[in-house]
Amino acid sequence: MSLRYIVYILLLIVLLINVGIVGYDVVNVIVHPKNHSWAWNLEMYQWTGYGLFAFVVISRLFNRNLQWFATFTHELTHTIVSLFLFREIHSFSAGLGKGEIYTSGRNGSLVFVDLAPYCLPIFTYMLLAFRMMLITDMLIYFDFLIGLTIGLHIYCFRTQTGNYQTDINKHPLFFSYLYIITFLVFNFTVILVSYWHSKNVFTAFYYVVEHMWENFYYFCRLSIFV
Repeated sequence: MSLRYIVYILLLIVLLINVGIVGYDVVNVIVHPKNHSWAWNLEMYQWTGYGLFAFVVISRLFNRNLQWFATFTHELTHTIVSLFLFREIHSFSAGLGKGEIYTSGRNGSLVFVDLAPYCLPIFTYMLLAFRMMLITDMLIYFDFLIGLTIGLHIYCFRTQTGNYQTDINKHPLFFSYLYIITFLVFNFTVILVSYWHSKNVFTAFYYVVEHMWENFYYFCRLSIFV
């Protein structure tokens, strides 16, 4: 393992511990709201839960087409992240259990492209970006759709994650899985906060990053005084 990956792994460990603390605090706020029972906040996620359950049923009925759509989603995630990183797209294909995207650009950005499909629920984020513009009466239908997209990401993760994947094994395996776990925790923490009153997906992202920075700053000060 090269020195570069060792440095990356150390940074990811720090990030995982940090986002794990923020994620724990977020879950604790949801499960133990002030002056309310533990089920009070869970109503926010009720219809998302129904959508997640519906996906389980749908996946049984349309498994063959779902396999193709999972491959399409995988390659689409590669493509969207490539575009955000200003990589040039040359080709895109998605077949049953086999897909490919060819891009060019700075090699340093490839790791973000390679591992994105395993930790970035793109359809969930897309719907959350529109959710903030909806009237209250429409939220339950949109939350149901968000539950479907979360179910899709779980399905893709379960069926596509493994040592056999060239996206994963082209990097040291420990690094790849540490990266995936770290950003899975980060993204699902952002998703949870996105449902809070007065929050949306953008302010939720800022909320999580801000609290991660505060934790990092606190531990740096603590280590100096110790």
